Amino acid sequence: MNKIQLRTKFQQHRAQIPQHQQVQYNQQLVNHIKQSKLWRATNSIAIYLAFNHEADISALLHTDKHIYLPSIKGQHMQFQLHTANTTYETLSYGLRQPRYIDDLTQDQIDLYLMPLVAFDSKGNRLGMGGGFYDRYFASNKAGTRAGVAFSRQQVDQLPVDEWDVTLQHIFTEQGHLIP
Repeated sequence: MNKIQLRTKFQQHRAQIPQHQQVQYNQQLVNHIKQSKLWRATNSIAIYLAFNHEADISALLHTDKHIYLPSIKGQHMQFQLHTANTTYETLSYGLRQPRYIDDLTQDQIDLYLMPLVAFDSKGNRLGMGGGFYDRYFASNKAGTRAGVAFSRQQVDQLPVDEWDVTLQHIFTEQGHLIP
């Protein structure tokens, strides 16, 4: 299957997880992340606000870490420090994000937790298809890249393009994987 077919298949697969099971998986995911050495060793962490049945790790907003959230405008993505004063907007297709700040100086982030549509054991990832994370990491090399997904989103092997960014860690409701 190509990326478009895989993306459609796994988005549908993820949407079929019953709500009560998804809540349970999300809690398990958050626990695995918070118990990891990776989490304990970092102070500035980028997470995301779940969209389209993604694994929801928003409980991490309420920790003693410096939490950053992605914001996109056009083809650009930035990460903003989450505070009580963060202003949010909802994009036309339903994604909620902090309002994009032109000319934002990007803080250094130690750990990036990013959503996945699918992943394989080699750390290859399939996202929503916009290429935002790939473009961001092409010019921002620092920080550890970790994917977040449900275990049923794992495939044997994903098709890979030369610009695709790989993962160094993956978290699922079953635990912490290191490709």
